[in-house]
Amino acid sequence: MAHLISQPTKEQVRAYMAGREAERRPPPPPEEIRRQLGWFLQYAEEDRLCLQFYLIPTIYLQMAAQIAIDWIIAPLRQSGRACDSR
Repeated sequence: MAHLISQPTKEQVRAYMAGREAERRPPPPPEEIRRQLGWFLQYAEEDRLCLQFYLIPTIYLQMAAQIAIDWIIAPLRQSGRACDSR
C-alpha cells in the first residue's frame, strides 16, 4: 500500500520551533505538533478508490437493514398514533 506523507517545510518547522522556544512551556504531544504543522499520512488515490469499492457492499447492507427496521417499526408507530387519537 503506497502512502503519501504530507510533510511541513523546513521553514515551517523552524518557525514552529522558534515560537515554541519563546513560550517556555513543555512541548505538546506529538499528535498536537503534527496537527499544528499539517503533517499527516494520506492514502494514495488508488488505495482510497479500492477502499471505497470494498465498502459498497457494507453500505448497501446498512441501507437494507435500515429499510427492514423502518418497515417493522412503521406499523407500531401507526398503532401508537391510533391509540393517542382515542
